[in-house]
Amino acid sequence: MIKTTVELLDEKDPILALAIHNGHAMHPALLENCGISEADRLREEDPYTSYFAQQFPNRMIVQTSRFTVDLNRSPEQAVYQKPEDCWGLPVRKEALSDELLNELRADYQTWYSALAYTLNRLLEQHRFLLVLDLHSFNHRRQGPDAAPDPQAQNPDIIIGRNTMPVIFYSWADRLRSILDGTKINGHKLDCRCDVKFTGGYLSRHLHEEFKGKVLCPAIEFKKIYMDEWSGRLDEGFQAALVKEFSLAVRQVLSEFLKMFQA
Repeated sequence: MIKTTVELLDEKDPILALAIHNGHAMHPALLENCGISEADRLREEDPYTSYFAQQFPNRMIVQTSRFTVDLNRSPEQAVYQKPEDCWGLPVRKEALSDELLNELRADYQTWYSALAYTLNRLLEQHRFLLVLDLHSFNHRRQGPDAAPDPQAQNPDIIIGRNTMPVIFYSWADRLRSILDGTKINGHKLDCRCDVKFTGGYLSRHLHEEFKGKVLCPAIEFKKIYMDEWSGRLDEGFQAALVKEFSLAVRQVLSEFLKMFQA
């Protein structure tokens, strides 16, 4: 079972926030068979993305690790089985049994059914929904004491547009323009579209399955609010970043609704 916290605290709000890579929990059987350390797992997960999602009253926050099932992959690729599936990491000590593999794939389908149910429930009150697919990414791949990766390919916030209809690119550009240059604790945010990450399976699936009813941008936050090697969080910086992001989304929400009604 993929543990997920689902909260619909204001169904009149046309936003659903998703943090599908937030989780760290693994079933004991998978944990025993995991070929990488807990620290390495945490570094490749998206810890604290739940904080971004919690700024919106309607949210689904996954507590299970992507190393159990990756909900941003296609059904065939959702369960990592070999190093080539996950950045060369020796994800399993031994091959998964067919029984366990089938069980995990069934859990994946159950989760997507729950997502569809949640969206359809909200769509009973809204013609259109904004679904925020929230993620984070590393930028100190060379080690905790090494220089960060070049800013040119690692902006602070990336808005992935490539899975959404082209007509809505201007909406994503508007969100980018509001966030870009915002100062947080003396740091000037660099926000761009379609650099490095352009959107994965989940956003593509929603745009196909709920065509004309859902807009799902993939949002990637660089881990400038935490130490990606130790997992230590800078609570003050992240709180400020979360606030600026949620305010920007609210600012362009009316523009989003107008575009869908056009």
